Amino acid sequence: MFSVLYYILLLSVTLVFFLVMCVAWFLTVLFDRDRVVLHWLSRMWTAVYFGMVPSWRRHVTGMDNVGKNETYVVVVNHKSMLDIPLMYVLPFNFKWVSKREVYKWPLFGWVLWMHGDIAIERGGVKSLRKLVDDGKRYLARGISVVIFPEGTRSKTDGLGRFHEGAFMLAKQAGVAVLPCVTVGTGTAFNGWRFNFQNKFRVHILPPVSAERVLASDAKELMAVVREMMDAEYEKMKAIS
Repeated sequence: MFSVLYYILLLSVTLVFFLVMCVAWFLTVLFDRDRVVLHWLSRMWTAVYFGMVPSWRRHVTGMDNVGKNETYVVVVNHKSMLDIPLMYVLPFNFKWVSKREVYKWPLFGWVLWMHGDIAIERGGVKSLRKLVDDGKRYLARGISVVIFPEGTRSKTDGLGRFHEGAFMLAKQAGVAVLPCVTVGTGTAFNGWRFNFQNKFRVHILPPVSAERVLASDAKELMAVVREMMDAEYEKMKAIS
């Protein structure tokens, strides 16, 4: 019963925020090319989303690893769609890299389009080229890019296989890689029912410096970051 009521409340809040964002996009699109206003509204939206369940908590650690006025390629593990709203705890403007089919989803996909996030096709050289080209344009303007290096949601209890795209982008753009690890998004639901006692944790690891990124092969960099994230993920699971 509580889950049904929550879905009704969630739909109502989603519609309200979506309409607000449509109006904001219309009023700001001509002069706010980085979508700063829309990003701020998305942060408010996600805060309300998690706040609607009083027992849900977002616990963030490692915020001191975020440099002031720094630009990053952010890599984060992927367990469920909740990873996307959860990562709005990051204190800077960023763009998501998402599969193009997600843009076809009602409301949510339309918000991604209004944000100006990066849409790519599944796999292939053309997809990688678009990721790098679009990502470099945003990074050059001081806007970070957030990527799930696994490419899709992990079906196991650990991290999935990483892909090179995020690390090739960081290397070509000459920016640091900021690894982030989340736990809790994969246990927020029991089937269609909400797990109202769920806890969400985000840990921001120390960044891999731009100098080290430039000095490393993309595959080597990918292996180093995956090892860092895997070790942190196992630690977080043990205490969650």
